[in-house]
Amino acid sequence: MKLPKNFGGQGFGGMMKQMQDAMARAQDLEQELANERIGIDKGPIKALFDGTGQLLRIAIDPAIVDPDDVEALEDLIVGAVRDGFNQATELRNAKVQGIMPNLPDIPGI
Repeated sequence: MKLPKNFGGQGFGGMMKQMQDAMARAQDLEQELANERIGIDKGPIKALFDGTGQLLRIAIDPAIVDPDDVEALEDLIVGAVRDGFNQATELRNAKVQGIMPNLPDIPGI
């Protein structure tokens, strides 16, 4: 049977220590992400997200509010929300990768 990558040398005990350390770090990750702030600037639309992807605030320049062109305003808002969520997802993925860079890929874990 072939052992998972990064398993050798440290043995099972070393791998378990790495996993325990990663789990301890992951428990703090949600709070760390909640404290992050991601600003999105789409010109007349500005939005603020936390690192978990929650929309905290949105500001709309009143000059672009045109009752005859609501669709353009909606498109700007959707773009700002999409960008904020995507950036929060990238931030989360980068932080998770930082927690578990050397753990072997074990199916089911």
